[in-house]
Amino acid sequence: MLLRASGAVLALALCFPCPVLAQPAGGRVRVIANPSALIGADIAMAQAMRAKGPHEGLAASMAEGAEVVVPPRQAAEPLLRRKEGPPLHPHQPDAAWIACDGSYGLTRGRWTATPGGGWYATVWQRHPKKGQYQWRLTLEGTAADLPEAPEFLVGVVADCPARPGPDGGEGRAEPKPAKNAPIVQRPLAGPVPADDAPAGSDSRLGQSNDGTLAWRSTVLPDGSRRFRAWQWKDGAMAEIVHLDARSHPGQGG
Repeated sequence: MLLRASGAVLALALCFPCPVLAQPAGGRVRVIANPSALIGADIAMAQAMRAKGPHEGLAASMAEGAEVVVPPRQAAEPLLRRKEGPPLHPHQPDAAWIACDGSYGLTRGRWTATPGGGWYATVWQRHPKKGQYQWRLTLEGTAADLPEAPEFLVGVVADCPARPGPDGGEGRAEPKPAKNAPIVQRPLAGPVPADDAPAGSDSRLGQSNDGTLAWRSTVLPDGSRRFRAWQWKDGAMAEIVHLDARSHPGQGG
């Protein structure tokens, strides 16, 4: 899915009624995920940060258990409520990736300030009852040089893996869960690289409910940070985001 970056809000408004469809084995088409909803949520969050300030703007759309990796990794709710910590910047998304089942997604893009600028990444979780996306994890880093902003915003849906059938043979793509059914987290659709962070690092791996999207956020002992993400595509967990942030004076050991 491609959305023109200029006039993104208008383009998204036109795209919202058109979620991405998948056709699993058996020929039945069903709605699975809508990456434009992630981009819309990201843009709305940036607008709230500009209108209300960075702390209140972020708090308006955070999920339960949300974290900010500033560093160190911190629970977002008390940090934003007390308006503590370095404020994050309003930003502009470049791309979005979403799990096959739409349970989680992530956005990546850029922020600008005077002086300087850099990148950011945000993990989004779909509310299990209300259906809207709320951010679960966010972090940003500085960059001396950023590539030109893309003409189009890219939205990518993970492939839907076929789970083994009852007889051990190739099964069909998983059906949509029944309403109010308990959330079941499936194993990852495929392996991701082992965590090579040194001893003393704070490194955590997260994933979508169906295992088609995964991410790892790491704070190293010196205060620098890493963010990696993978999406199930063409039979493998392909790396989609690879970001690093240097430590700042006074951070880390």
